[in-house]
Amino acid sequence: MIRTLSAYFYLIKSNLKSQMRSYSFLLVIGISVFAGYACVPDAAAGYEIFYIGGVRGIYNSAWLGGLAAMLSTMMLWLFGFFMLRSQISGDVRLKLGPLIASTPVRKIRYIASKAAANFVVMLVIGAVLLVAFMAMQLLRAEDSQLRLMDYMAPFFYLTFPSLFLLSSLTVLFDVFPGLKGVMGNVLFFCLWIAIGVMSIAAPSDWGDLFGINGILKTMAQSAAKHYPTLSSIEESGSFGYYPTQGPISTFVWEGAAWDHSLILIRLVWIAAGIVGVVLSALLFRRFENSESSSKVHPLLASGKEKTTPLPLARIEHSVSLKLSPAVKVKSARLPGRVKAELKLMLKGMSLWWTLPAIALISGPMLITSNSINNWLPFIMIWPLALWSQLGTRDKHNFTTELILSSSSPLVKWLTEWLSGVLITLLFSTGAITRFIVEGQMASLLAWGTGILFIPTLALALGTLGGSKKLFEVIYLLWWYVGPLNHVPSLDFLGIFERNTALYLMLTVLLFVAGITIRLLQTGNLSIRRRSI
Repeated sequence: MIRTLSAYFYLIKSNLKSQMRSYSFLLVIGISVFAGYACVPDAAAGYEIFYIGGVRGIYNSAWLGGLAAMLSTMMLWLFGFFMLRSQISGDVRLKLGPLIASTPVRKIRYIASKAAANFVVMLVIGAVLLVAFMAMQLLRAEDSQLRLMDYMAPFFYLTFPSLFLLSSLTVLFDVFPGLKGVMGNVLFFCLWIAIGVMSIAAPSDWGDLFGINGILKTMAQSAAKHYPTLSSIEESGSFGYYPTQGPISTFVWEGAAWDHSLILIRLVWIAAGIVGVVLSALLFRRFENSESSSKVHPLLASGKEKTTPLPLARIEHSVSLKLSPAVKVKSARLPGRVKAELKLMLKGMSLWWTLPAIALISGPMLITSNSINNWLPFIMIWPLALWSQLGTRDKHNFTTELILSSSSPLVKWLTEWLSGVLITLLFSTGAITRFIVEGQMASLLAWGTGILFIPTLALALGTLGGSKKLFEVIYLLWWYVGPLNHVPSLDFLGIFERNTALYLMLTVLLFVAGITIRLLQTGNLSIRRRSI
């Protein structure tokens, strides 16, 4: 038993160290600290995050502890999942499969250690968020008395079991067939939205996985007691960004009543997490592909294969027949580079991906004017798997130094960017044709800006993070809030609100920033090669 616990401890410790040394971990920590600051605005800030009829509770430990619990579950269910979901696939990519497969570590221990390490990482991030809210309570000084139990109670009742369930999903999505790539990311994003909606409108605590309804309901009830003039709609409370004018009325909220009956519901969530880990272990094939690649040929294993040494002359002759002489050629032209890049981007796309793509491209020319605006956002979500390759493929395949040693980094950047623009233009042909036929030049210009903005954002984020996940999570959020839900300033396609100048400027800034990052990375590689 002690040896088993010791093995788990060292597996979790090694996984935790590898995560805490990654840029994605530091990014999520930075987002957590910023969220702690932004969600506790000053009275004169001009906005509120938790809207309850235009009033709010004073910044005491109960109020901020409730906000921290809601925010940590919502934020980590999105950012934490995308940060931690590829731990098993990462071992395969790093060629660790044969090494792990040769060890006596059982599948359930390997999967459970990955899930446990992800759980600990998310608890660390949640703890950082709690500390940030505590600091903001002292900074705002509306109530300077820190009551640790008011912070820890919602964290124990809501955050802890919710993150445990999430940790099991990070490994389940990594071993379940068909969910390892972009489709799994999109599916989880839809799941995150559905859980958020259920948590806000949950009639009972069973469906309140984020803990939003349970806390907001008690906040709204307390506000209604202090301000009876609040309407029934305002009493429900909501979470988001709400501009305000003038001073905001406040009241004292003493916190939610944490009934011990909630423990049963949370135990069900923990049990669901354990089931997810066991299911992941059953689906996990223990790197069978890696094992098969490392097996010895049966003829060699049986000892029946006879090897006879070849004379040196015969060896030289055979080599000379197989190798062609090295010939110096001119550098490949840009069109040829772009063509090769497009082939790499489209490689592996099946018929089931191509048929919906054709339907989305041709849709704007077939549907009515009343439905066109609802159709257009979905055109710019299907190529997500293609855009997310920009700036990440070389690092993923460990060919960065090989590519940069034979190509200028600026030329490589321009090649990838042009390929992304051409892909976006291809998916936009139906919409562009519709705009031209109907004479909607303003819409055409705004959409054209979006054609430049999307691949530039993908390439800049891919170059910065070296991973597909950073672009995928940012773009999915941006697309969902902007073009799909009609938030004017975030509508980069100009479907409901045209911000052509804004997104053209953002495109230029991202283009310059991406090139700068690429040049800095190339310079660092050159320094490391010279030092070796």
